[in-house]
Amino acid sequence: MLRRLPMPVDRPPAHKLCTAWIEAIRDAFVVLLPLTLFGVVATVIVQFPWPIGRAWMAQSFGPGWASAAEDIVRSTWGVLGLALAITVAAMLAQRAPRHPGREPLPPIWVAISALVNFMLCVGPAGPLTTQALGSASILTGIAVGLATPTLLWPLARWRPLARLAVGYDSNPVFFHAIRLTLPIAVLGVAVKLAADFAWRFPLSVAGWPEAIQRWLGSRLDADWIMTPALTLLHQVLWLFGVPGGKVVNTHFPAWLTNAGTPPSHDHVLLPLLTGFVHLGGSGATMGLLIAMAIAVRDGPTRRLAQLSWLPALFNVNELLLFGLPLVLNPRFVLPFLLLPVLLTLPPLIALHAGWLTLLPVQIPWTTPVLVSGWLLTGSWVGVALQLLGLVISTLVYLPFVRRNEAERQARRVLEFHDASSAIVADGQRADSPLRRADHVGVIARGLLQDLERSIGTPGLWLAYQPQHALDGRAIGVEALLRWTHPGYGAVRTDVAIALAEQGGLISRLGERVLDEACACKARWNERGLEALTMSVNVSPQQLGEPGLADTVARVLHRHGLRPGELEIEITESSGIPVSRVADDNLAGLEALGVRLAMDDFGMGHASLLHLRRFRVSAIKIDGSLSRDVMAHPVSADIIRAIAALGHTSGARVIAEFVETREQRDRLAALGCSVFQGYLHSRALPAEDCLDYLLDARRHDAARASADSDFR
Repeated sequence: MLRRLPMPVDRPPAHKLCTAWIEAIRDAFVVLLPLTLFGVVATVIVQFPWPIGRAWMAQSFGPGWASAAEDIVRSTWGVLGLALAITVAAMLAQRAPRHPGREPLPPIWVAISALVNFMLCVGPAGPLTTQALGSASILTGIAVGLATPTLLWPLARWRPLARLAVGYDSNPVFFHAIRLTLPIAVLGVAVKLAADFAWRFPLSVAGWPEAIQRWLGSRLDADWIMTPALTLLHQVLWLFGVPGGKVVNTHFPAWLTNAGTPPSHDHVLLPLLTGFVHLGGSGATMGLLIAMAIAVRDGPTRRLAQLSWLPALFNVNELLLFGLPLVLNPRFVLPFLLLPVLLTLPPLIALHAGWLTLLPVQIPWTTPVLVSGWLLTGSWVGVALQLLGLVISTLVYLPFVRRNEAERQARRVLEFHDASSAIVADGQRADSPLRRADHVGVIARGLLQDLERSIGTPGLWLAYQPQHALDGRAIGVEALLRWTHPGYGAVRTDVAIALAEQGGLISRLGERVLDEACACKARWNERGLEALTMSVNVSPQQLGEPGLADTVARVLHRHGLRPGELEIEITESSGIPVSRVADDNLAGLEALGVRLAMDDFGMGHASLLHLRRFRVSAIKIDGSLSRDVMAHPVSADIIRAIAALGHTSGARVIAEFVETREQRDRLAALGCSVFQGYLHSRALPAEDCLDYLLDARRHDAARASADSDFR
């Protein structure tokens, strides 16, 4: 007898599920920013408050300009609910945990299921219109987007619904399409039944607003309660993405006194809300924009604020509502809900005290702040009240903006470190960070573009670290790349090099570094430092590209340097290419008379084999070995062996990261002859390094003179 199989149910912790829901909704609003921005621009055009502007647009764009703008509004805001259902479902499916051995829920099929379910939800309401699919159905879209992947996941794993599944050796698209057919259909039927039930037995609020208004109206000055209460309801609705103004106008008309009618203390004055509370749109977001201008100096938040200023002048703030977003944003929930309630008090006080008189006029809701204050009151009192509201809203939003910006900056630093680590670690793998679709890939590609723009600018510069012989004489310097990013500050050199290698910039960057280092050496020669050797790093990728020796010869000729003044350090740790082009480049450099050195020797790819390919003038001990020489005997043994090999081949042995005299003496005893590190000097800018070298030369001369006198 077969047992009945229960439907599997995954129950993640409630807090994780809620977090995933909130993040999916937030990301969906961000994904829909192009649609939002397009609709915002069209809304501003359609609702432009001044006749002269409308006349100019009619003259410039023809009589059909308003109709065209309305079509755009219908095509954007008119599908917002449907778009939210699809994008929320897809975002939530992407965030679903990946369980080993279980098939994932592909976002494209989740989005298709959400599309069907949304249409099933709004279908019983009557003919499908842009109102049914658009902003009036935002809450429905969010609910469908959350419910679809949450319910489809266990349905897809329920064995009775897997009867259509084909073998896993089939085409992946066909495999998932067949596997999810029955679960999508079953979920659609369930949604249809639930929607029909909901529409057949609706939750009616008819009569409630009127009864409350009559009860409050019997009290003296009921507007003190009704105005803040209606404002709070308006904000709560917008917090969940539901257009609060439409709901209030539809279900609470008995509470409202429209513009142009005499004021009444048992009603809510609509001009008071539009003119003195919702400054810049729902939530008094003009103050938020001012706070962002004060506290946010760079980044996407500042860019969003810049894009939002023009619409906000006309009280259109959907870019902030759905782009920041303010909708379902726990960081801004308190000011978004309570600030408008607070802003109802100054105009109510002024109205009851007789300081404020509202004129019986009607003005478009898109009339800018300060202008609307004058038109509604005919005096500077209205303007002053709006200015007071802007000051209050700015002061209330400012600490929340600063906290949000601090969190963003901290998150930005962590993401930058993630990207930097991935760039260095994964640079030689097929899945380069530049190909990734997550935040690491976005940052890596952005850094690559910034690096390309930085070549030839002060942001990309060279520091020079002196190299000293055992007797203390300065005998050379190493040119080290430094990149000061305008947003992230100092970027690690290995990150910049790996990024240039992965992005195809290494030849251009390498030639620029070589040219700048040789130009610096030419300037130093004029100060009598011809005997110093300038060491420049070359990436193994550059060795694999034709013409490297010709490039070096051209740069040396340009700056009037002898080949022996230049030493090319080949970074061995990433693998020197074994090819005819690389061998030709090495032979060309050797024939030119340029010194060749092996950098990071002992920790890379086939170090000993490379010594057979070209004559090495110097071997630089890998920094990890020289740093550990005092604590690890094995490191000392490796250094001793490398030094013996270098002496046999006639190469100098250079130790870097030398920080103490004891470390230097130990390295010297092991066979090292040149030392580079903080014991002598850190890497210095060109002018500072020149001063250091001149001082070192004077010191060496004075010491030599003293030794001569002693003898």
